[in-house]
Amino acid sequence: MKIAEIFERDISRSINGVVKADQLDASSKWQELDEFVVTKELAKHFNVLVHVMLEAAEAGGGAADKNGVWVSEFFGCGKSHLIKVLSYLMENAELSFDGKKRHAVDFFDTKFDDALLQADLKRVVSVPTDAILFNIDTKANHAKGREALLQVFLKVLNEKQGYSGDHPHIAHLERHLERKGRLGVFHEAFERAAASPWVKERDAWEFHRDQVILAAAEALAQSTESVDAWVDSGKSDFSLTIENFAKWVKQYLESKGPNHRIMFLWMKSANSSGTTLVLC
Repeated sequence: MKIAEIFERDISRSINGVVKADQLDASSKWQELDEFVVTKELAKHFNVLVHVMLEAAEAGGGAADKNGVWVSEFFGCGKSHLIKVLSYLMENAELSFDGKKRHAVDFFDTKFDDALLQADLKRVVSVPTDAILFNIDTKANHAKGREALLQVFLKVLNEKQGYSGDHPHIAHLERHLERKGRLGVFHEAFERAAASPWVKERDAWEFHRDQVILAAAEALAQSTESVDAWVDSGKSDFSLTIENFAKWVKQYLESKGPNHRIMFLWMKSANSSGTTLVLC
């Protein structure tokens, strides 16, 4: 017998050495869930986490205000893998790979010895959830102070909704148009005027100022003069506050239906002190 034959799995299989937030192809998702190992120590922490999340989801036991988790440990201990697996679990989408299909939570049927923990985990993931996973270093700009983190959270929320990530005031226009049920009209009007799709051109919207004005005026049934005034002042007048961000998150959740939730999971690039991960 060869040593390779002792192992249950093919030892020559490809395994990602580093878990990346933006690596979301079907093969990576399947492997990261399938290869995830729940040790006895990790099972204890899972038990605590699932218990708190279940209380928060069901608004019982005074845990409804527990909406953040800080994960911090030494470099290379597997925090990135854990936080990414949690993002898969919370959305619990059906994954397909190599002719097989599974929901994310199904990978954990054989990872826990505790049947009650398995049942509680399935109750947690039964709540419809949008999980937004991102590396904060790749999303942040050079802003400093309290607004730096808030800008990142707004950026990933806008990208999740299909709005502009790099221009928050443009995303704000798109959000307003969608709430009015006129975003599709704006897209069509802009493409007629610019001979190019809005999504392709919006990052360079300054070079299509006239077309933006015409499209917005048509979509909102306003004069080009009033839209022209917004184009000139929209960027400087845009107000990003915690209250506004919370309002936009609330609006998004209301659009998704009752009992829907959103979860932000962010990673910080590795350094000498390890990676920091937050889920909220």
